[in-house]
Amino acid sequence: MKKYNLLLIVCCLFFSCEDFLDEVPKSEKTIIGTSLLDAQESVNGIYAYLRAPYNRTGYAKMVYSILEASTGALKPAIGTQDTDMEDAYNLIYSSSNGSASSFWSTYYGGIEAANVAIASIPTITDTELTEDNRRALLGEAYFLRAYYYYQLVQIFGDIPLNISPSSSFEDGQLPKSTVQEVYETVIVPDLMTAEGSGLPNTSSSGRITMGAVKSLLAKVYLSMAGSPLNQTDKFIAARDKANEVISAEWYNLFQSDGSTTWFNKLNNPAYDNIEENIFMVQYNNEAIGSSITSYFTPIGGEAISPLSLHFGGMEPEMDFINSYESNDLRAQNQGFFFNEVDGITFNNSVFKYFYEEYRNGNGLSGKNVPLLRYADVLLTYAEAQNESASANALAYSSLNAIRSRAGLPNVSGLSKEDFREEVWRQRYWEFPAEAGILWFDQRRTNKIFNGNNFSDLVGTALTNGKIITSDNVYFPIPQNEVILNPNLGD
Repeated sequence: MKKYNLLLIVCCLFFSCEDFLDEVPKSEKTIIGTSLLDAQESVNGIYAYLRAPYNRTGYAKMVYSILEASTGALKPAIGTQDTDMEDAYNLIYSSSNGSASSFWSTYYGGIEAANVAIASIPTITDTELTEDNRRALLGEAYFLRAYYYYQLVQIFGDIPLNISPSSSFEDGQLPKSTVQEVYETVIVPDLMTAEGSGLPNTSSSGRITMGAVKSLLAKVYLSMAGSPLNQTDKFIAARDKANEVISAEWYNLFQSDGSTTWFNKLNNPAYDNIEENIFMVQYNNEAIGSSITSYFTPIGGEAISPLSLHFGGMEPEMDFINSYESNDLRAQNQGFFFNEVDGITFNNSVFKYFYEEYRNGNGLSGKNVPLLRYADVLLTYAEAQNESASANALAYSSLNAIRSRAGLPNVSGLSKEDFREEVWRQRYWEFPAEAGILWFDQRRTNKIFNGNNFSDLVGTALTNGKIITSDNVYFPIPQNEVILNPNLGD
């Protein structure tokens, strides 16, 4: 379904899906139901759209790589054969980029599934669907719709906005709405609705929780405070929402202990959905296996996991590794990256998703992919507090919690500008290869770290010599979508 968009969704809803599929996947149920089970499956289907950007396709292609390869932190591994990532690395943002098109079709598919669930669940009269269950299911649907729209506006900017199930071909001909309209019409209201839906505070199930809602809302407000909206009053809202998560003490940073390092907790599926991991893409090593571990397993490191495939995926730029402070544990071998295991050496590769059980197993991985970590909440609070007033004790403790875990000394007495840039540096060093966070931060702040300080995003040369232009702030809307809907053209 490469050209899957609102028009195709309309076709599937109002004509026989047998024209397109021999069997409708049970994990993507988007019909109007009449029972508790229908409601549950309808919401479960919305989650399914989280996976596509993090599933390896072709030989060694992973959609989200295009958000990482333009940051100056990561580059395509030799032999990866992912032309979409190579184009992004060279700052060629083409409307024919297949990975960008996948983001578009996948997230709009999730939005349509959410629209159907939001419209249909209130009409279900099955007595087994209690009001508490109904509210919680709707809360999950609202959260996921907000998440998909949040990702789309960050990747593409102005986009079409639809918050009801598609019912005609005209629904596939919507004009673009501004970034501000999308935030204010759906993203913030949906998250506020989810916040009032009675979701559990935390859960190890992988389903949406109150902690995830508040954490995403804090990030949304921080994004609105930055470019392109520059609504600086939202720093206060971001601070307060992040503070709610921190003060609730629902989460904690992974820490090294006598049995393992915090890096091995971050990359081990046994620690998914608990402690630091707030919201993740869900996998298991049987029914729905994760390909992210094999994707990042280094080329040339076959001896470290002889039963596994090796693709290399994205590798860190040496300039990026060298930008870390000299004693930063994150830049050392088997921190966030690695180039040696048991005396076997290979190219620098991403260690965030590689774990011992995978190395000694059968090549299957159940590793979830983090979308929201508690480290992000702490740094969101620190930045928002500094911008809305000044760095207080909690802002320093939040920032220093990240530094201390990385083996760095605490900082104190910084100016407003120095504190701001220290938070930005920690975000830059903390989130490589994680859901495009670095790229989103660069666009939000209009700044990029050059290894020494921060310079304006547009006009800066990356390590590969390519110069960022205004055309690299957003990806263009895929050309196949513009052909189907001319209203999406510039």
